[in-house]
Parts: sequence; structure tokens; C-alpha cells
Amino acid sequence: MTWISPIGESPGAALAAASAHAPYLAQLQSRVPEAWETIRSGDVDSAYRAALDKTSWQGDPDQVGPLLRRAKSEAHLAIAAADLSGVWPLEQVTAAITDFADAALDAALRSCCEKRRIDPGGLFLVALGKMGAHELNYSSDIDVVALYDPHVFTGGERGPADAASRILKDVVALMEARTEDGYIFRTDLRLRPDPSSTPLAVSTRMAESYYESIGQNWERMAWIKARACAGDKVAAQAFLNTMIPFVWRRHLDYWAIADIHAIKRMINANAGESISDEAPDVKLGPGGIREIEFFVQTQQVILGGRTSALRARGTLDALAGLTEAGVVEAQVADDLRQSYETLRHVEHRIQMRLDEQSHSVPKNSAERKALAALSGVNDENEFADQLAATRSLVHGHYQNLFAEEDRRHETSLGNLVFTGVDDDPGTVATLETLGFSNPQSVIGTIRRWHRGGTPATRTQRGRELLTAVLPELLHIIGETGEADAAFARFGRFFEGLSSGVQVLSMLLAETDILTDLVGTLAIAPSLAQTLSRRPDLLEGLVDGCDPADPVDVDSDFETAMDAARRRHRDLNFLIGHRLLHGRLAAREAAAEYSDLADETIRSMAAVACKETERRFGPAPGHWSVMALGRLGGRDMTAGSDLDIMVLYEPFDEISDAQTWFSRFTQRLITALSAPTAEGLLYEVDMRLRPSGRAGPVAVQLSAFDRYHREQAWTWEHMSLTRLRFVAGDAELGVRISQIAANVIVHAGRPSITRDVADMRARLFAEKPPKGSWDLKLAPGGTVDIEFIVQHELLTARDASLLRPHTGDAIEALQSNGYFSADETALLCETLANLNALQQVLRLAVDGVFDPDAAPKALNDRLARAIGVDEFERVESTLRREMASVAALREKKLHMQTTE
Repeated sequence: MTWISPIGESPGAALAAASAHAPYLAQLQSRVPEAWETIRSGDVDSAYRAALDKTSWQGDPDQVGPLLRRAKSEAHLAIAAADLSGVWPLEQVTAAITDFADAALDAALRSCCEKRRIDPGGLFLVALGKMGAHELNYSSDIDVVALYDPHVFTGGERGPADAASRILKDVVALMEARTEDGYIFRTDLRLRPDPSSTPLAVSTRMAESYYESIGQNWERMAWIKARACAGDKVAAQAFLNTMIPFVWRRHLDYWAIADIHAIKRMINANAGESISDEAPDVKLGPGGIREIEFFVQTQQVILGGRTSALRARGTLDALAGLTEAGVVEAQVADDLRQSYETLRHVEHRIQMRLDEQSHSVPKNSAERKALAALSGVNDENEFADQLAATRSLVHGHYQNLFAEEDRRHETSLGNLVFTGVDDDPGTVATLETLGFSNPQSVIGTIRRWHRGGTPATRTQRGRELLTAVLPELLHIIGETGEADAAFARFGRFFEGLSSGVQVLSMLLAETDILTDLVGTLAIAPSLAQTLSRRPDLLEGLVDGCDPADPVDVDSDFETAMDAARRRHRDLNFLIGHRLLHGRLAAREAAAEYSDLADETIRSMAAVACKETERRFGPAPGHWSVMALGRLGGRDMTAGSDLDIMVLYEPFDEISDAQTWFSRFTQRLITALSAPTAEGLLYEVDMRLRPSGRAGPVAVQLSAFDRYHREQAWTWEHMSLTRLRFVAGDAELGVRISQIAANVIVHAGRPSITRDVADMRARLFAEKPPKGSWDLKLAPGGTVDIEFIVQHELLTARDASLLRPHTGDAIEALQSNGYFSADETALLCETLANLNALQQVLRLAVDGVFDPDAAPKALNDRLARAIGVDEFERVESTLRREMASVAALREKKLHMQTTE
């Protein structure tokens, strides 16, 4: 039994008592005195029927608006009197409101058609939501869908589509226009198919196609209550018959049921509101009306396809059907029925006070006392306690629905509701708590995805998977500390997918991958672009397998080039992903990037050789591809160029070997650097060959030896310290390395220190650093370390110390007394930190890094890269170490620091 009590022995007495607490009702008494007199006489039913009769309009269509507005005032006064006095039960109260809405809407539609001189045959309105269920609240808006049968509704000269939309625009304007007599009903047409891109009235053909192809489970729940309410009822019923298979599916697969569970699960407690809140929202808050409705509707939509007795429109009728079918326990059903009646009564009394579409108990104490008085409760605290007990009972039963499923997807988040057309206030609050600055935009984007607005959600399975993954996705995005940016990047990734089922299934099953994905999108846009083009790369994160096959060197030149680019792109992504998420140390990443480059050079060199031989005959000698720079030192990053040199030794001096090997080298450069439909591989730099750009692209071994012994500059000898064989004839590669070592040991200039210092000063002048975060060129950066180490190797003149990797060379020099223990520690630690930071930055940043503008997630990742706990320590560590390296460079090269 509800604890809401009548406030008068008769409808007239109830209205008189309510006048002190409800300004709107007091206003109505003076606005429609005839109705008030009828009610005071005790005949509330006659007062309501008189108001309803006025909707049977005949005559001047321009008089329909004033007529209906006055009739609405009369109906409102009569309904309030019957409700407050307890003369009508809840079902009769809501039915009376709904019947008047039906009649008023039908009158408005007829009058608008008459004004435009258009036959309304084939044009109709379907009521959804509370209107469809005959459950309108006292100040409710009305949710309707306007449709027309294109085979029946002609629309006159304008045609059916244009005419129907114009008529509905007129209807809405008429229903919502406010005058001194009030308004008729706020009318909402947004539950039509895809309201953001469809006219106010849609054809039945378009609607059938929409619901058949991309209709969602929440829309099925909405259409449970569908009912013809105005216009051509015959055409309306024909359309509703076509909707039966959409609404009531006899067989639901796992994902459809999981989607419905997820819809229920998203209705959590409004952020900041609890059961004990003294000013709760009795509709949307915890234990509110919506929880009862969802308790019923979710079970209806799952079971109603097989059990026709569950297909009732009304909430209480459907609850009774669920009880009779043994789905809901009798005590639970009784608790929910009584609670529903109580909450609806409170909702009506909230709205009777000011005729506002509010569902919240007032925050003001005096207004709460007035609400309590309208509810027949004299004590404000007693009212609050009774309401809290009712809501607590409802919330307990609601939480028990699908409880096992909820435990599997437990979340501490608040509301995350993206169904319907209105932004859920609780969802807005939840998203704000997660760090989103514009929750409405996020809700709109997700709602568009749910409507099939991107290829990933054009299938029902894709939309259902999105519903399931959203809570965890948004939670993880919020944890990045850059919610707006992370969501925007996820959006670009998600909307770039050609299909969503595979990816969404993986993200739902593998939370770690979802976390990694969001982190990748937040930190490294370049990897995000790769992922959007190749979402299947995510599978490689699960099984660790190479996502692309090795290049078949026996395939034709263009095919091999494309295959190499596919493999390189996939493996490059996996290395970068592991590095980004701390699963690969910087030096290990450098080695893997270098291995990938070596493999690519070897396969492309083999393909280039085969193509050259096909066109110009067999190779007239042996050849080797040698690496220098970062490739030679195995210090490659995600965006490093390839510093390479091609050397050859002819079989004899008679053949024109130079021409053949030049052609071969040009094809190798093309294979490595030319763009194809599959993208790019590397930029190739061959300027470290003898004579640089002025020399031949392929260099004969004897010419290489002679040049470095007789003509090379000190900086060219420095580059040889990082020379390494990559591809071709390995024995020739050994001989090339021996020549380089001999040059370093025997052909060094007497002015090595001055040459190195001059070269460093010239580099400062010609390529000044682009700020303190230019980790390569800034004083104390990687170039300084390389200059220091290469200077020591040239002056040591000891071939046994040569190591392509700078870190290894430092240790070799220290073991032979060229660096002290402190100098070695400084160089090794600074080099390791600089390389670690560069590895991450090459993945995440195009151009100069600006820590103030960078995402917090990136700054945090940089801190982890060098093993410190906060980004501020990264900058202080760099300043200290780089200053010490710059000082060591001054000492070793006898030069002043160049700013």
C-alpha cells in the first residue's frame, strides 16, 4: 500500500487544500472557473469529459490552438483534483492524461492538414514511451514518431516527403506555442529513425529499412510501448504489424542478450546522489521510476519473443505478466508495483506545483514541505524517510536483476547511458568526473556510433559489442589524464576501421590490449594512424607472432617492394608498441629496429640484384652493403634514416663493373625508399661514401681504400668507426672492415683533436640546436658523446678498441685507460638516457618536443623511460648530465662550450 494519502475528502476539497502549496493549481482555478465550479460540485468526471469533448474540433482551424490550450487547463485541473483526492487510482490518472494528449494531437494534425488542404490519409503518429503505455505524467512531454505510407499519402503538389514534414512542423508549433492560456504539450519527435539526419516525418519504407538494418536494442525496448495515437489508424496499425519481428525476436543470440544486460548495467546511481539524498530525482536517481521500467523492459525484450503474454505496453501489466510467467517472484513484483505507484504519485505532485517537467524533490525546505503536504504527509522528515525507504527497496531489486552478469562487469563508474535522444544528466556528471570537458560532445559521438554512423557499427553485433566495451573504454580513457585528447584519437582510430566486430571483440576480451590501445592513441599518433589502417595488428599483441610473411626474394620487383613495406610496417608497429608500453628497453628496441633494417636491406638487396641481373646480365663481381651512422652502431629508432654504402670488387678489370653496380645500387635505393601503394620504408642517405654526392653511388674496393688513405677528411674517418657489414658478400664485408680499421690506425692526421673540435664548432654554427630538447644537437647531447668517443678512437690508433655501438666503444676505451671510471659512468648513463628518450620521442612526436604542450601520458612515459618517478626529474637529470658531458667535451677537444 502506498504511503501517499489524499489531501481532501472530495476533489473540490483536495483542490482547495492544494492551492496553498501549488501555485499552478491555484492559477488554473481562476483560469477555468467553469471547470472549477463543476469540480467543486463533486462531478470531477464530468469536468474531465467536458475538456476531452472540446478536442472533437470542427470548424475554423485557426481556433484549434486556443481551444486546445483551454481544454488542457480544464483537463489538468480535473485530473489533479481526482488524483489529490484519491478518487482516481494511478492507472486512471495517467490514462486520462494520455487520452487527452491523443485527442489533442489528433485534432492538431487534422487542423494542420486542413490548413494546407492536404488529405491526411496515410499520415499517422505513433506514441512511444509513457504516452504509448498510457502512462503520461502530469507535466509530461509526448514522444511520438511521425510516419507516412508513400503508397497512400500523396502530399498534394509538394509530394509526400516535403508535405509530411511541413505538416509535422506545423503540428509541433501548434502543440508547443505558449500564450496566456498556457500550452498544449511539448512534443518530441526525436525517437524517429536517426533523428540527426532524417526529416520530422519519415516514410514507412525508410523506417522499415532502418529498423531492419541498424535498429538497436534500446529502440526495441522503446517500441514495446508503440501505439497508434493520431492520424490514419489503419495505416499506423499496418506499420506496427511490420515492426513485430523487430521488437519481439523469437531467438536472441548471446551478444543481443549481453547488449541488453549492458544497457541495464549502465543505469547506475546518478553521480553525487544517494538513496538518502533529501532532494532526489524520483525518475532518474537510484531507486527511481526508470529502474522499475528498465527492470520490466529488459526482461520483456529478452523473453517476449517467445512468450506473447509479456508483450504488454503498460509497466504494471508487463510486471504482472512476468510474475504469472514465473520470471519475477510475487513479493518482488508486489514491492515494485507499490513503489511504482508511490513514485508516480510523488512525480505528479512535484509537477503540479509549477507545471514544470521536473522529477526532483525541491532542495528548498519550504518547497519540500509543500510537496509533503500535497502527498498527504504533514512532516517533511517523515516524507523524506518514506521516500528513501521506497527508493531503497526499488534499488535493491534492480541491482539483483542480472546480478551475476553485473558482477562480471563490475564498475565503480556512475551512469553511462547513450540510449535515447536526450543527454542523461547522470552520464554528463560521470563523464565530467572522468575528466571530459565537453561530455555532451562525447555523448553525441557515441550516440552517432550506436546509430551505425561509422563502418565499425553498421552491423548489429558491432553495436552490441560497442555497448559492452564502452564502460571500460571510457574509464581507461579517463585514467590517461587527457580524456578529451585520448577520446578524440580513439574516435579517429575507431572511425577509420572498415569493420568493428573483430576489433571490438578483442578489446572486450583482452582488457590489457584495450589499455594498451588507449595509451598508444594518447601518446603516439603515428602508431594510431598505423592501427587505424591495419587494426589486425592488434592480434599480434595477443599472440606475439609476426603479422606479415617474410619477403619472397624470387617474386618480381614491385611485388617484393610491396611485401617488404607491409612486413616492415607491421613489425615496426609491434616494436614501437612494446617500447611505448615499457615492455622493451631502449637498447633492445634499438637492436630490434636495427635488425628490422638489416633484414629489409638484405631482402631488398637480393631483389635489386635479381632485377639488375634480369635486365643487364650477371653481376660482374662481388658486392657488399655496409652500414654507418645509427644503423652501423645498431642505434636505430622508429624514424631513423639508413646510412649505407655499396662497395664492390670486380672479377676482372676488363668488364664495365661500375655501370652494372651503379644500376644495382640505384635499384636498391628505389627498393628501400620509393613510395608505393603500401607506403614507405626508409629515407636512404649515401653521403658518407667517398666523395659524397660527387662520387659514384657504388664504390670499388680499391678506390675506397685509396680514398681513405690519401684524401679522406678526419670526419670521414670518424664515420668509419661505426662501419658494419649488412648484406651481400660477407667475406668482402670483412675485408672492407679491415681496410677501415687500418685507415683509422695508420692514416690519421696529426691534427685530429683540432679537426674534431673545428668540426663540432662548425656543426654548432650550421645546425644550431632547436632548444634544450634537441637531444642530438644540444650541448651535451648525443653528437657531443659521439664526437668525444670517436676522437678517442682516432687518437688511440688501436683496432682492437673499435666497436660500432657507441656504448660498447666507451667501455672498451675505459678498459684501456682512455676514460676514467667517472667519465665512463657519465658517458654511458647520459647516452642511455638520451637514447631512451629519443626512442620514445621518435614514436610520439613529429618535430620539436614541447613538454608544456605534450600529453601528460607522454611526459609520464618519458619519466619511466629513464627510471624516474616524475617528469620534473627528467629535465633536471638531463640538465645535470648534459652539462657534464659538455664540460668533458671541452676537456677532451680543448674547446669552449658553444651555445
